[in-house]
Amino acid sequence: MSWRPFLFASIFLLALLAPMNASFIGTAEAEDTVVCCDSVGVSLHLIGSDSSGTLSPFIQDLGETTMTKTIATAVSSEETVGTWSLPEVWPGQVPASTWSMSMAYEVTNAAGAQVNATASLQIGSQTFSAATPAGNSFLAQGTGTLTFDIEVEATSITSSSNIVLTITAQTVVFSLPAGDAKLEFQWGSEESDSVLEGDMPLVSLTLLEPEIDGSEVYFSVVIESYWGTKILSNSDSLDMRVNGVLVSGDPIETSQGDGVRITWTWLEATGGEESVEAQVELVLQAGSSTLSGSAVFVIETFDSNSGTGTYYPPDEPLQTNGDGSPVDVVGTFDIQNQDGSVLLTRETSITIGGEMAFWMRWGLDHIGDDVTDLSPVLKSFQEGSVTEDERFSRTIEPNEINEFERQMLTGASTSSGLCSYFLSVGLGIDGEELLGSFRNFETISIDLDLNGEQDVVNHPVTLIFQTSEFLEVNLQLAFLRNFVIVQPAPLWSDITLTLEGTSTGFSAFVDAKILESDEVSISHSRFPWGESITITATDLQQDEDFTFSFVPTNTPLYAPLPILIVIGISMFFGLMVALRMSRTKARKALLLEMVLIPLVAVIHFLAYPPLFVGGAVAFTIVLWWVTAVASPRIRASEEALALLNTPSIPCPACSTNNAVISDQRPLRFACAGCSRVIKLVA
Repeated sequence: MSWRPFLFASIFLLALLAPMNASFIGTAEAEDTVVCCDSVGVSLHLIGSDSSGTLSPFIQDLGETTMTKTIATAVSSEETVGTWSLPEVWPGQVPASTWSMSMAYEVTNAAGAQVNATASLQIGSQTFSAATPAGNSFLAQGTGTLTFDIEVEATSITSSSNIVLTITAQTVVFSLPAGDAKLEFQWGSEESDSVLEGDMPLVSLTLLEPEIDGSEVYFSVVIESYWGTKILSNSDSLDMRVNGVLVSGDPIETSQGDGVRITWTWLEATGGEESVEAQVELVLQAGSSTLSGSAVFVIETFDSNSGTGTYYPPDEPLQTNGDGSPVDVVGTFDIQNQDGSVLLTRETSITIGGEMAFWMRWGLDHIGDDVTDLSPVLKSFQEGSVTEDERFSRTIEPNEINEFERQMLTGASTSSGLCSYFLSVGLGIDGEELLGSFRNFETISIDLDLNGEQDVVNHPVTLIFQTSEFLEVNLQLAFLRNFVIVQPAPLWSDITLTLEGTSTGFSAFVDAKILESDEVSISHSRFPWGESITITATDLQQDEDFTFSFVPTNTPLYAPLPILIVIGISMFFGLMVALRMSRTKARKALLLEMVLIPLVAVIHFLAYPPLFVGGAVAFTIVLWWVTAVASPRIRASEEALALLNTPSIPCPACSTNNAVISDQRPLRFACAGCSRVIKLVA
């Protein structure tokens, strides 16, 4: 049998399949292009102590405390003000230019100071220096800036090079000094920002060949520097433009070698083959020049529904771009009597957004992946029942959710289980500070909610924990503490916390309070059917320390319903006694004091301690009794008129109105006003 018919058939089949594949993949013609930058203008801020200071291109590194070097006596020999270094440099050429050094200072208790100082700048193996100008070395009283202009020749630096700045003072002479005249050199804070400005290699921007999925085009830039994601979080802006139009949407960040790859999804392709210009723009510092570069790519796209509108990276995405992702913690908790003990049940929802949400979704779609280089926390999830068809599908299938929940529950009752490990290492959350001690849980359930979006896109996900445990009665419980593990590059920002707690009529939260922080607020209320507590906080910082604690109890003395019953009986008894004591006396003052009843109710509602509530009740009752005893008696005639509504007659002598309390005629009685005898005959 001839082999030629099979050959022709194979060629024909490949010709049919080729356009089918092209309709889903698309093509791009170009190569990765380094578009920036040989050198950039940069401001390096002086940070840290005078003996081991550093230079930082990020104004965010400035602290609240100003660092100082004080010269309190005249200097006649060389004295070092400080040394600052930039050990993390990017290799390249340093062009010939003038570097400017601005050092903040303050002169006190003197008219000024005559200074002879030198700024030395070591770049790699070469050293350049500048001294104070002869006619401009007088520093006037108060604050100001001492400036040096350092001429730097063209040189090269490698990754092992250092940039070191040293400032020395040769002579300092005070003019009209007082006894404690001094000169302070200042740096390290926004108020006293000392800066070294110059041109040097700092970062490299590389535009990668676009990736195409149907009608979606993914444009990427790789930022290479020694600051990693800190470049992203501390830079003023980073934008991608295609054909001059800003690309919207959240980019996806992944690591690539020594750099960070940022990828935008472009959805404006016209279809077919076209030439597009991609331009990246990076502004490191507000007010500084824009670092930019562009490249032209020829792309070919096709109509397809295969994309999700978000780039799906082949490598694990970064958990943070350096700024952190939003997280919203919402919870409810309840205490109630059960078999003489106090049972705590709680539900805590952790809603995760931003880069962390995308990282979680991508990880769910890679459960059991033994090919991709995964981080240890994602690698710790086993394949389980997840199939190859479900893995890498860009969609999170129910089976992947079930497998995630099942493995999270495995060993969840221990602090060393996968649940605790995923929370602490993966999410940077201390599970025991947020949820309670895993060892003490009677029951625990874990649910994952994708919030209506199944695809691997930047969309929030929610972890829901439901637990129950028995508490030690009448023992202080640290219910919640700062649960965010501090990271050098923050995983979380915009941390929001809302907790609502309730008790039954026969259980209570005693001494509920927030310690160590004013950023977390608490409200505590007491009703007949139980107590209510609300804890709220917005925009918490990752290093904010706080503790919410209370004493759980089922003691009747502290329970809402027994307290209300005791208050009601006591107030009723006290009021009845006061009314009886004042039955023949004026009651205006006593009636005014009835306002104390709602006041006691408010004290009870605001969940003041039972001792305080009891004191308020006792004070009210005693005040009523004292008022009843001290109130004046009502006169007999006035009392008769008020109670019997009888007729009256005025006295002919003093005009006092006297009640006629008898039908007998003639009737004699003494006037209530002047005591004269009045005779009534008709």
